[in-house]
Amino acid sequence: MIDIEHRLRLAMTRRQFFGKSATGIGTLALGSLLGSDSSFGAPSAIDPLAVKPPHFAPKAKRVIYLFMSGGPSHLDLLDHKPLLKQRNGQPIPDEYVEGQRFAFISGQAKLLGSPFEFHRHGKSGQELSELLPNIGGVADDIAIIRSMHTEAFNHDPAVTFIGTGSTLPGRPTLGAWLTYGLGSENKDLPGFVVLLSGGGQPLGTHYWGSGFLPSVYQGVQFRSSGDPVLFVS
Repeated sequence: MIDIEHRLRLAMTRRQFFGKSATGIGTLALGSLLGSDSSFGAPSAIDPLAVKPPHFAPKAKRVIYLFMSGGPSHLDLLDHKPLLKQRNGQPIPDEYVEGQRFAFISGQAKLLGSPFEFHRHGKSGQELSELLPNIGGVADDIAIIRSMHTEAFNHDPAVTFIGTGSTLPGRPTLGAWLTYGLGSENKDLPGFVVLLSGGGQPLGTHYWGSGFLPSVYQGVQFRSSGDPVLFVS
């Protein structure tokens, strides 16, 4: 009997429990509310797409990345090569092909210059092809990079190189890295989406894959017909 009375004295009533623990429960609730606010920039342990603060103040708010697979050659659009045009039809110098194996070249290959004319535009004097008459009007507002080069000459390894920095599949693509590093402000859409134009070039899913990063960072393809996203509806 004495033991039962002792236990009753130690027991806590419902009112006593909430009275003594109100501060602790309130703190837990406040922490949950603050943790759901992505504006604080702290990555969530349970949300891999939570917004993360950049390493430095950004200069651009939005970036639209367009990649035209199978488009016209840069030599016909933006990269004027007067010497190549001058030597059009001549055999390729041996030092360029010695020790190289080309999938689509046999026999004595010849140089092929662009058949289109180039003109200077804007104060910067950008040389642009006659195929881009409207681009000439904004020549001073765009940046054209002509210093990049690659030894990949087939479509698939070249496109893979553009997207991942490597000619071999298996590395994260640009969109996957951006999503991994910055997260996504939109909780109703995937952090990285892909729109296809429906052209004739075959596109592999590794062009927007996450490589060795978690699969949550890979691109989600939006379709132009049927279900926009497979396996959702």
